[in-house]
Amino acid sequence: MKWIVMGIVLAVYAFEMVVALLNHRSRLKEVPNRLKDIYDEERYYKWLAYSLDVHRFTMIRRGVNVLILFAFIYFGIFERMVEATSAWTNSPIMQSLYFLGLYQTFLVLLGIPFKHYQTFYIEARHGFNRTTKKTFTRDIIMGYIMTIVLGGLIIGGLNALYLAFQDNLWTFILVSWTAISIVMFLIFAFLSKVFLRLFNKFTPLPEGTLRSRIETLASSLGFNIKALYVMDASKRSTKLNAFFTGIGKAKEVVLFDTLIEKMSEDEILAVLAHELGHAVHKDTWRMLFQQIAIIILYAASIGLILQAPELFTAFGLTGVHFGFALILFFLLFEPIELLLGLPVNALSRKAEYKADAFSAKQTHAKHMISALKVLSREDLVNLTPHPLTVLLYYSHPPMNERIEALE
Repeated sequence: MKWIVMGIVLAVYAFEMVVALLNHRSRLKEVPNRLKDIYDEERYYKWLAYSLDVHRFTMIRRGVNVLILFAFIYFGIFERMVEATSAWTNSPIMQSLYFLGLYQTFLVLLGIPFKHYQTFYIEARHGFNRTTKKTFTRDIIMGYIMTIVLGGLIIGGLNALYLAFQDNLWTFILVSWTAISIVMFLIFAFLSKVFLRLFNKFTPLPEGTLRSRIETLASSLGFNIKALYVMDASKRSTKLNAFFTGIGKAKEVVLFDTLIEKMSEDEILAVLAHELGHAVHKDTWRMLFQQIAIIILYAASIGLILQAPELFTAFGLTGVHFGFALILFFLLFEPIELLLGLPVNALSRKAEYKADAFSAKQTHAKHMISALKVLSREDLVNLTPHPLTVLLYYSHPPMNERIEALE
């Protein structure tokens, strides 16, 4: 069984590397005529260099992660971690939390050199990075604390449910699904704004024509703008974005300061109209309930793993261990998640087309097209992605298709 798990991991890695290589080669295709004004020659070659750096980095990082996972499995490191953390306490819940906390700490420490190189070498070399060493360190520490605290609460709760319903698999699956769904709704409705403010500074958008036009647009569509904020995204990157938060018709608008810096008012308004299109079409709610529906598959998979003690003994453990069950779940579910991504991403791309069309109707197609070209140019977007990459990973349509649909 151990070798089957390792084979699945290796097969997924090999497949993803083939897709990455195809996508990397696809960057050399001729850029479609409608996109040729996005990059001038200098910017185009800069994009090629950036694409090459990201490709190499991704392949190396993914390869290192697989090698380390293989080492953990082959040399019985997971087994030793379980034995060590089980000696720290008699509580099954705390044993799982100590085990996963130790593993997560190792992953964070392993990831720091990679994240440092990506931020201060790749992103900096191509003009994206504005992150200081202080911000970089703070982000890692804050992210680690949030993962340990929130992850610990969620996993501890699920472990408690398993101990309460371990003799009734379907009760455990349904109760776990309900609990995770409630947590997801709370994060979506309330906590996401809190998390964003832990890492970023929000300041009110000053009075002026941009603010007035945003409020007028939202009001004409029946939305009440509770607040308009500018987020200091430029302290980390030059990349552009904007989004809405809030439930129902009451919304908060958040603009990256880089978006205001790089786009005209007409283009910003087109981007916000696109986001309002998602709200009008209930896309955010659809995606939330879509994820909640998928979670029942996660809960069922974890439940089935917990009902198979031979899986754990194959890795040298003496019996079922909730913490290790979660690691097995993530390893075994990888190929299924790739397949699930096909319909999920297809629905998402369809929603993006509809939101683009909504923006064109509320503002003007030329402004949305112009905004998409600015986003492509500033973020060094791949203008010729491989179709298989789009099919598997793209939640947004390729830029050529989006602009073609708007023309």
